[in-house]
Order: sequence, then C-alpha cells, then structure tokens
Amino acid sequence: MPARTLKAPVLRRISAAAVLMALSVPLLAPTEASAASVATWDKVAACESTGNWSINTNNGYYGGLQISLYNWRYYGGLNYAPRPDLATKQQQILIAEKLLADQGARAWSCAPGTGLATDHTDPYPAPAPAPAPSWKAQVLVNGGGGIFHATRDASGNWSGFANVNAQTGDIGLVGSLADAGINGDTHVVAVGGNGDIYHVVRFADGQWGAFGDVSSQAGSLTSVTKVSAASIGPELNVLAVASGRLFHTVRHADGTWTAFSDVQSQAGPLPAAVTSASEASVNGQLQVVAVAGGRVYHSIRAADGTWSAWGDVYSMAGDAGAATDVAMTGAGADMQIVIASNGGTKQYHGARLASGQWMPLTDLTPVAGSFTTTSVSAATVAGELQATFVTTDNRILHAIRHTDGTWQNAAAIDLTGVYGNHYAASITGTL
Repeated sequence: MPARTLKAPVLRRISAAAVLMALSVPLLAPTEASAASVATWDKVAACESTGNWSINTNNGYYGGLQISLYNWRYYGGLNYAPRPDLATKQQQILIAEKLLADQGARAWSCAPGTGLATDHTDPYPAPAPAPAPSWKAQVLVNGGGGIFHATRDASGNWSGFANVNAQTGDIGLVGSLADAGINGDTHVVAVGGNGDIYHVVRFADGQWGAFGDVSSQAGSLTSVTKVSAASIGPELNVLAVASGRLFHTVRHADGTWTAFSDVQSQAGPLPAAVTSASEASVNGQLQVVAVAGGRVYHSIRAADGTWSAWGDVYSMAGDAGAATDVAMTGAGADMQIVIASNGGTKQYHGARLASGQWMPLTDLTPVAGSFTTTSVSAATVAGELQATFVTTDNRILHAIRHTDGTWQNAAAIDLTGVYGNHYAASITGTL
C-alpha cells in the first residue's frame, strides 16, 4: 500500500519555543512548484490511493490525494465538504493546489516521478470571458416568391443569402413578409400562396423551425396585402392589412396567439382603405402607422391593450406627398419613420420624440439617391436606424442613419443566391 505522507503544516509539529523563534524570521515558501496539471495530479492519486477519489480507509487521510482532515480544514476544504473523500475530484485538487504552493511537492511521498515538483500548469484555468454579443441585422428578401435570409454583422459584413423555404417548408408563392427579433431569435411572418399568414422562428444558433399557420390560430383574414411585425419583450405583435382594413394579433411567449382584432374599431375610422402599415415597440408601447388615402396616420396601443385615436402625421410633421409605403422603428423612447411617396420616387425620414413632438419629415434624396421604391423597411440595430428599399430596377438598397443624425449613403446589397424578381424586403435587429 502506498505511503500516506500528506502531513499537517510544519508549524503544528514543532515546539512552542521554535514557533516563537520562527515568528521573528520570514518564512520562505517552497519554490519548486506552485501548481500542477490535472494529469500530474492523476499520477499522484494513482500512487496515493490507486486513483480512488472517494476512498476512506480510516487511516487519517482521505480522498484521491490522501489529504488529512487538518490540512483539509486549514486550506479551506470545508467550503466544499466535511472531508476530502466527500468532495469532487476538482475540489480535492483545488485544496491540494494550496497545500502544494505552501509546503511544496515534499508533502507527498508519491511525488517523485510524477512531475509534481516541476509541473507549473494551472489545473483549472479560468475560462476566457465570452465575447460580448454584438447586434446583427437580419434581412429577409422575397425573391421570385421565395424567402431568402442574410445577416449583416456589427462590422458591416454580410453573410450570403440562404433559401429559407428549403429549411422551413414550402408555403407557396410568398407575398408580404416581415421579421422581428426576440431574445436573439428572429421571428418571421409571411403571407403564403393560399393567402394565409404563416410564422416561423430562426433561432439564435442559426437553425430554423417549421412554418406554422397563424390564420388557423388567430383567425382567417381575406385579401391580406401587407404584414408587419414587432416585439415587445417576449411577445410578437403582428399587423395585417386585409381587405383595406388593419388587424392586430399577439403571439405570446408560450406560442399561443390572440384572435385578430380590427384596429379601426378601437382607434377610430380612417378616411380611406388602408394600403400599408408598420409598427414598432417604443418605450414598451406598440406604435402603429397606417397609410390611408395617401396620408400617414399614427396610433399607440398601450400596455393595457387600449388604442389612442388616429393622428394625422402630415399635419404634425409636414406633407410628404401621396404615400405608397411606410416603415417605422423604435429607438429608445423615440420612434423613427421612413415614408415612400409620389409613386415611390421620393423617400422621407422623420421621428416622433418621447415628448410626443414630431420632427419635420426630410427628403432622403441627398443620402439615398434617386430611385423608385416599391417597399421600405426599417429597424434599429445597435442604436442606429437601418433601412432597406426595394427598387423597381430589381435592387435592394441599404442605408444607415447614425446616432448623431448623419447618414451612410444607400448602397446595393449583394443579392447573390436570391433568384427572381425582388418584391419585398424586411430588416430587424437581434443580438
């Protein structure tokens, strides 16, 4: 049987007089070793206890490294367990590390030949801190009636576009689509070939779920021409323009849906049929804009589910002409809006501040250039407004408004991998 040589600290075995003398002389710590790898400790344990980390033979020494109760207590082992043999292997090694640093490898007669005196490896180094998550833009494109997805990272690098339908199941020729980020996941809603609204999740690890039919749970709508999505906490809010009216539903964190409700019946009538709509989470409330009769109207859905009366955005922020599409996003307590008008040939930006005051709508031509857009989308990514514009010449432009109010000029996204005509796009931000 290997010798059990792990001893109490030297001070407890010398005379009281010697102790008094020692107090006047600085103690010199052993220098031959102060750490050892797990592999080296395994070699010591193989000799001391035949590698049995839970051994207790009532010989006064315990566990894989045969640590005495005195040493176990002296070096903090009681923080783990009453005795070494009742602690985990890692906990026994951590206490042995302290003893090694204090008494050196000579505390174990089994040390020779194991490398304990010369191994200086930290057995359990602290893991490197995980890199902080960075915001990413998740972009969807309707290409030829299919859905394609790409990611733009914080450095401005784009991933290639991937075919979503190949991973989620085919819902037919897709019409309008939208996405929203929730806890690192990307929730996607789209109008399928049969006119129903579908929902799927792209998880933070890049895996996709399967499309589920929202209409079968929230109620069937007819002639759906536009969908929008926004998250408030763990809940997904979805707007749908159907038969010229605006409807709203919520997907709860448990996956259940509320029934579609008619927004006009709660926020009041609009002067004409709704042709476009968008929504955003702003300071915990859902803000909604709708295009009706070429003008843009605004309402707020409070946390208790009540809606404010419609307000005419043009009367508060200036007239941008006959609106054809609209997008909005929340930025803290403010809301930012992008409007396409005059047949899509003009684009405007504005904001509703936390105070309720509107900034004047400004022409984006100086920063976005001249083009005709059929669809606009907006999202807040790392505090900045990012917008996409689908153009009539089959491009998708991407522009950024920085937090200081300056714009990064619109640039065409590389659509390699996306086939067919590009009918719509949507952008959201996730961590």
